[in-house]
This record gives sequence, structure tokens and C-alpha cells, in this order.
Amino acid sequence: MSIDELNALAESDSFNEFIRVCEARQCKALSKIADDITARPGVRLILLAGASSAGKTTTAKRLCTQLRVNGAEATHFSTDDYFVGDARNPRDENGELDYETVEAVDAPRLAADLNALLEGREIHPRRFDFVKHDGFDDEGTMSIPENGYIVLEGIHALNPCLTRDVPEKCKYRVFVEPKTQPEIFAKTCLRSSDARLLRRLVRDNQFRKMSPVETFRMWPKVLAGEEKWINPFRGNADVEFDSALEYELCVLKSYVAGLLEIVKHKVPDETKAAMLADLLSMVVAVSPVAVPGDSILRETIGSSQLDY
Repeated sequence: MSIDELNALAESDSFNEFIRVCEARQCKALSKIADDITARPGVRLILLAGASSAGKTTTAKRLCTQLRVNGAEATHFSTDDYFVGDARNPRDENGELDYETVEAVDAPRLAADLNALLEGREIHPRRFDFVKHDGFDDEGTMSIPENGYIVLEGIHALNPCLTRDVPEKCKYRVFVEPKTQPEIFAKTCLRSSDARLLRRLVRDNQFRKMSPVETFRMWPKVLAGEEKWINPFRGNADVEFDSALEYELCVLKSYVAGLLEIVKHKVPDETKAAMLADLLSMVVAVSPVAVPGDSILRETIGSSQLDY
């Protein structure tokens, strides 16, 4: 779909229906994945990975719902809750905290909790405070029923070092990426990484109290980390899920355009911000009212019906 076609829809009476179709397409894809999982004997652990702002958390939660539709119990688990925290986090060659490395995750604790759950034991799950950058144990306990599923999501979920003690026959792997992007000109589409950057700018500003300048400063490290820690394992996935929503630029515009202007003002030589701002200037803005409460886009803009 081109930007012109997207704008034409945005200015028509059928845009809300277009939103519903985009969302239903994702729901159908997740339903098929759930069918494949429940048809495989022995699978207990679904490993769901993707790059930053791909929509992993919402995808994992909605996949849990689809598994329940199939009569199975499913529990969502996040590797982000097992970050070691700034005091223990590794540093890169410049002495700065490296949040992209797999060593930022407390792998032994995560493995112990997963094995305990798969063996039918209770645990106190780990949680992480992204404002304080520190982890803590939840006061409550959790367990999973016999033959229940764990959906483990995170950027490192497909890295075998996190689940090496779990038998391979128990695992099912999903890779999440917003692939389908609008055509800007001459069959040239917005890059998936740029679409994720727009999402992350909004998410960081809304929920992590991070300035857009800081998000841009960190982004090259994020991409470098993806090349090192995520992409080498995506080929092992049993299935890939397209988390893009063809209408999302129209909704994101109202949230992200001002953030890009801040970056352009404070970092004049940031060409990526200028490019994305120019792109959004061509997009018709649309209210988020019609975006469903369980949409992947709600993970970015807020007011989700799902618990995060």
C-alpha cells in the first residue's frame, strides 16, 4: 500500500473498517500459530522473540488467548523481568551500560524458574522496574497446570543459552517483526527498523520517561545488538509473525511528530529524524479512538486493555 492510498483511506468513511480488517488479519495469523502449537505433542515452552518495539509483549499475550481458545492453559513470561539491573549490567567497550547483550539477563535465575514451572512447582516470579532499572521478586506466587504452556517473550528468547536445560521437543519458536510497511515512492517501502524506531520513540516517552534525543542516541546500539544477539537465531523459528499494522502511521503521527521536532532542534545533524519527520508530514493523522484495546499499537500509545 502506498502513502497516497493510505491517506485516501484515512480521509474516507471506511477507515475504521480498514482498522478492523488489519487487526482481524493479525488475529487470524495468531489463531493459525496456536493451532500449530497445540497440534504438536510435547510442546510446553513457546519462545517468542523479535527486535525492539516489534510488538512482542502484546503478541505473546494475544497468543496466550488463542491457546486458551484451543482449550489449553497458557502463561505469559518476559525475559525483560530478568534483567540483572544497572549494578550488575555488563558495559560495552566505551564503558557504557550494554542493555542489548544476553548477559544483561539473569540466565541462571530464568532457567531455574522455567524448569520449576515445567515441573509443576510454584515460584515467586521476577519483576523489573524500568524507571529504577532494578529487579525484584514478586510477593505472589505462580504455577502452571499440568500440560500448560509458557509463552516466553523477549529479544533473547530464541537464544539457546537461556533455555539449554529444556528439551528441544518442548520448544516452539516464534519470531515477530513488523514486515509490511507502506510504500513511500517507486516501490520503496519504509524500513522495518524505522517503523520500530517510531514506535520506540513513543513508548520510551510515554512509559519510560526517556527523551526522544536519548532514544535516538541509543538506537545505533540497539541495531548493533540486534545484529549480534537476535538475527543469528531468527532462522531457527518455526514461524514468523508480521506485527505491522498498515494503518499505524496515521495514528502514530499525532504522538511522534512533536518528538521528532525536538530531536531535529536539539541534534540538527540527525538525518534520520529529519527523514522520518518529512515522511510523517505526508501522512494524514487519524484519531486513535478506533484502535482496539488489545491492539499491538496500544503497547506503544497506551490505553491497552491488556496488563503489562
